[in-house]
Amino acid sequence: MTLTKESWMASEICEKWVQKLDKHMIAECRKIAFVFDNCPTHPKEINPKLKNVTVFHLPPNTASKLQPLDQRVIKNFKIHYCKRIVRKVITALENNQSMPNINLRKSISEISKAWNYVVTDRTIRNSFAKGGFFVSSENSAKDEINDDVLMIFFFI
Repeated sequence: MTLTKESWMASEICEKWVQKLDKHMIAECRKIAFVFDNCPTHPKEINPKLKNVTVFHLPPNTASKLQPLDQRVIKNFKIHYCKRIVRKVITALENNQSMPNINLRKSISEISKAWNYVVTDRTIRNSFAKGGFFVSSENSAKDEINDDVLMIFFFI
């Protein structure tokens, strides 16, 4: 196994996972695009060759500019999550109550509410557009997904 100091996973594990994904896509008769950033553990070439998964690699030092979730989605999510927590604290202070106890379950609930508030279909589309990913005009006019081809842009 090849591990680097900065590695979070071995490239062999990533390669096996993508190969398993390809088998799953073959079984579902779907084709996808899979986009990797330039992390050293992402395989440069995957053997055997993939049939229903096409792998693209982002150029070095471009991930923060091209990754859709980096296009303000994460920042907006964090702002809305913090607002929800601060509102709970302010409400408790105004009502002379003890500070709210935010345990893991409550935190996950607040995360879910903030995510659902911030991350709409439109937000995702705008983020992909800002990252340079566009839907062709004939596809966007229909606003439908072709059942035999599904394009997924996934960033690790």
